[in-house]
Amino acid sequence: MPRSPMTRWIHRLPMTARLSLAVVAVILVTALGTTQIAMQGLLRQVERQIERTGQIYLDGLAAALLPPVIANDAPGIQRALDEALRMHQGLVDRHLFLLDTDGRILARADRVGLPEAPLPKAIAEDTRGDKIDTNDGSYWVWRPLSDDRLLAGERAGALTVVANLDLADYVAERQRLWWRVVVFNLGLGTVCALLGVLVMRRLQRPLDLLTRHLQRTGEAGPEPVAETLIPPHDGENARLLRAYNRMAGAAREREALIARLAEQEREAVLGRLSATLAHEVRNPLAGVLTAVDTLRRFGDRPAARAEALDFMERGLRAIGGVVDATLATHRPSAKEPAFDPRDLQDVQRLLAPQARRAGVALVLESRLSEAVPLAGGEVRQVLLNLLLNAIQASAQGARVTLRCEPREDHLWLEVADEGAGLPGPLAASLERGEAPAPGAGLGVAVVVRLVQRLRGRVAVQAHSGRGTRITLELPFDGGGPADPPPAP
Repeated sequence: MPRSPMTRWIHRLPMTARLSLAVVAVILVTALGTTQIAMQGLLRQVERQIERTGQIYLDGLAAALLPPVIANDAPGIQRALDEALRMHQGLVDRHLFLLDTDGRILARADRVGLPEAPLPKAIAEDTRGDKIDTNDGSYWVWRPLSDDRLLAGERAGALTVVANLDLADYVAERQRLWWRVVVFNLGLGTVCALLGVLVMRRLQRPLDLLTRHLQRTGEAGPEPVAETLIPPHDGENARLLRAYNRMAGAAREREALIARLAEQEREAVLGRLSATLAHEVRNPLAGVLTAVDTLRRFGDRPAARAEALDFMERGLRAIGGVVDATLATHRPSAKEPAFDPRDLQDVQRLLAPQARRAGVALVLESRLSEAVPLAGGEVRQVLLNLLLNAIQASAQGARVTLRCEPREDHLWLEVADEGAGLPGPLAASLERGEAPAPGAGLGVAVVVRLVQRLRGRVAVQAHSGRGTRITLELPFDGGGPADPPPAP
């Protein structure tokens, strides 16, 4: 249900202002309610007094009418009514009636200058009663004319005497009294409401102070309340504000600690990033240096020179890919070339110098004949790290084998060595895709991160003293082999 503009305006006010308005509303409603109750009680008392006065008036009028009624003297009855109109000191009567048993008028007297007034319908319904007519400011009262002397004529209760009295002054005074009481109560309620607002504002002053300081909370945390602003003689509010100051101090210390930890974390991330970047660049750079050495030794041979230059170009592009990936916050490029057989040959050429220096045979067994939809640079980085670790873990004369086989929806790769066996924690990190403990080496951490990005799975078979076999299953991005890359 949509809210009214007044409701929306009230909801936009601060809580302290809404509380003050609520106090004002309660006081004013209470003042108006008590005014109405008091006025109703006063009016009921005045109406009872008027009723008693009307009955007393009818007593006198009945006493004047009884003799001519008993004597069945119609002119005497009229004289009695006219005399009653003429003789008045307090109440002013307007119209007087004597009715028969059928409600017909036997006699009547009207004050000169006043129009004839019709009888109220209530006279025909009730034998006795009264009614205040606020339209003309008059009062109707009636009752049966009864006396023991009328019993003999069997006319007891047969006649009804009716009087219409002038209460215009009373009605006007009642209106004036009602307005005076309303105005007085409204003024008194307004004064009480203002006093209540002042008292509430004074009581809310510590809460307002606390609210302003909370609203000024910045990056450094909540702002403490100055000691000079804490009320010295208000124990409860002073304890509240000092408790807030303790909380604000603790929050600011926590924010400062978080900032220091964030700075340390940034420095650590930068250190790890630099180490990872150096680690990833080192392998292609070694291949480039090997190609330079080949150029120096066989530069006069066109085939060797072309192969070395091509190898150097791919190595430098691999370094560029590592840098681009690092600058892109480890997000793979959408245009990264697919993985193809040349990547396997580059990996073999890059690691051949390390394998020769270690006396390890590096063997490639591949059934890959065309490009597959995988990020070529990332797969190369995974294979370089795994093979480099395998070479370093192998003894002289051992054999390190890389097997590659494209399957229906993924690329199957296996790196096998004859070393001492991968330690259990590192094997578990690879299989669960979790970063290894600090100090375990950057190679495993890089492999875990890249395999997660490639959405691959890793299985490790490590046997102490009998080598390690690491199997990777890398799902294709497009569900099948990719289009062959263009010839360089």
